[in-house]
Amino acid sequence: MRNDPQARPTLVLFLSDNGPLPTFDRRRSGGLRGSKMSLYEGGVRLPFIAWGPGLVPPGVTNTATVLSAVDLLPTLGALAGAPVPPGHDPDGENLLPALLGERPRRSKPLYWEYGRNPTAFAYPKGEDRSPNVAILDGDWKLLVDADGSGAQLYDLSQDPEERQDRAGAEPERVRRLVDSALNWRRAMP
Repeated sequence: MRNDPQARPTLVLFLSDNGPLPTFDRRRSGGLRGSKMSLYEGGVRLPFIAWGPGLVPPGVTNTATVLSAVDLLPTLGALAGAPVPPGHDPDGENLLPALLGERPRRSKPLYWEYGRNPTAFAYPKGEDRSPNVAILDGDWKLLVDADGSGAQLYDLSQDPEERQDRAGAEPERVRRLVDSALNWRRAMP
């Protein structure tokens, strides 16, 4: 980036809140399981559109890179030439190459928690109600209840609709991801 204020590009980001509600039989979630208030893909995936003439290549669709709200600070900081201060290790990572037309893969896992207050976590019901802690590590997503029960494991590269629970076939991966997810949750205030 040049230091001339007149030469600075404009970047506009359009993104949504997490998940639709209602899903209208998954039509509003692109066929994905879950909705708002769920940690299944239909509850955590959302539209993200970037526009920036001379910066963001027009007409590029990237469905490969996983970019989360926690990535915005390091990504936008890198774009502005303002790196994350030393000693401050954010949960997110710099995924600026995704805005510039590349398809980078995450190097850090993503974590989610929803429903710490059980009275506020009464919806969704049935198969769209998820366990309340999740981790995405590469293509593998694990969901588990905060007490360590109910672990579900999905290979999103093969099963983005989260229909084939692989927990029984991958016990070591389940143990590792449960430990990581619950350690992360315990570290939260």
